[in-house]
Amino acid sequence: MATLVKVRQIASSLLNYFRPEPTFQELVKKYDVIIMKHCSPASDILEDKGRVDLLSERQSQENFKAIYQFLGKLFSDNSNTLFLVWTLPPRHKLFQPLEGNREENAARATEFSNWLINDFPNKWNRNANIGIWDYRQIVMDPINNFLKYEYEFDHQAPNSHPNRIANNLAGAQFADFITKSIGDFCNSNKSLKKIKIIFLHHSIGLNVYQYTYLGLPSWFKLYNAKYNTHYVIKHKWYPKSRNMPIDYYRQWFG
Repeated sequence: MATLVKVRQIASSLLNYFRPEPTFQELVKKYDVIIMKHCSPASDILEDKGRVDLLSERQSQENFKAIYQFLGKLFSDNSNTLFLVWTLPPRHKLFQPLEGNREENAARATEFSNWLINDFPNKWNRNANIGIWDYRQIVMDPINNFLKYEYEFDHQAPNSHPNRIANNLAGAQFADFITKSIGDFCNSNKSLKKIKIIFLHHSIGLNVYQYTYLGLPSWFKLYNAKYNTHYVIKHKWYPKSRNMPIDYYRQWFG
């Protein structure tokens, strides 16, 4: 029986992988809350060149900010949907990037995350439907801009995935942030009743989603029972290949 269940799970995963990815319009139509994040490679940010290239693979603050101007307008134009965005997950201090200096790259990733928190919503959040969750601040050592030592999965290897302690800590705060953001959003959108949430992520996001006590879905069931709400959360590996800013741009703007 266990083998049959495993086979079905694998078959389901394969079918999901080869299905076409939902467009932005399909996500907005289906969900009330869309949560997006990037994984730690997005923290490998190189210096600006004074020339923006939206389709460039080169990760720089100027390119990231230009992409987020398009995302900001997209979010603002869809005012009936709540959009929540993570700040950039930090790298392990031993990780050696292919380009640039790791300390300088990490510092720029913190600068971009601060811009995302402080400047991005000021321009695009006129409909109060954009929230930024500062994941980076929770798990990052502010002295060096890398993953905190106590949250490293391995102290001897450059694995940027945080450990279970970090996932449980961040996950609890993430759940609180979601419910507070929905509460604030619904104050000006009274028509929302059942709240359907989609969390778009890759591996770090999946660990937070799964390791929060019994997992975020169970957390929300307990929350619903206590507060008489109807929040339903699902998650999706999205975009399939990577989830850097340029990948969201290509997926949603073609």
